[in-house]
Amino acid sequence: MSKNRITTPIVISALLLSTACSGNTVKHSTDTLSLNNCAIQETIPGAKATGAFLTINKSDDSALSLVSAKAPTVTNHVEIHEMKMKDGTMVMQQIKEYPLKKGANIFKKGGYHIMLMDMKKSIKVGEKHKLALSFSDGTSKSCIATVKSVKELTPKGMKHMKHMKPMKPMKKDMKHMKS
Repeated sequence: MSKNRITTPIVISALLLSTACSGNTVKHSTDTLSLNNCAIQETIPGAKATGAFLTINKSDDSALSLVSAKAPTVTNHVEIHEMKMKDGTMVMQQIKEYPLKKGANIFKKGGYHIMLMDMKKSIKVGEKHKLALSFSDGTSKSCIATVKSVKELTPKGMKHMKHMKPMKPMKKDMKHMKS
């Protein structure tokens, strides 16, 4: 048998095996995620921004992060934000991603949330808008968010924003912080 006759089947077998293996890259299944309590806060008069809140339930321990969100009927400018204390003052800042843990990942006022910015129009209690989330593995999942009042979305024990000290943004260019 010639050298080419032996090499050709080996090369073809190697190519088929590598193709089959590359097709087995595991993509995270959005079946392990559920989106619950999807809500957007009503727009405060004169404001060009508001928050979106929800719970992302994750049923496994795989590494996965929320990397972006969209609310196309509300705005084209959406960011993931966190609230935290810095030098005795509550500050809000954008984050690039939110690593999801197994169980409930709660996005709420006073904590992690999705910021809808540069809004072209006000939204009112009772309206419904699609909220689409994108994850670090390239998958996405959507929910229909109901617009709720400030009072409904303010956690018990948290003062309404008008009674709180003004927040200091960490970035100078956060135009949505205007009062």
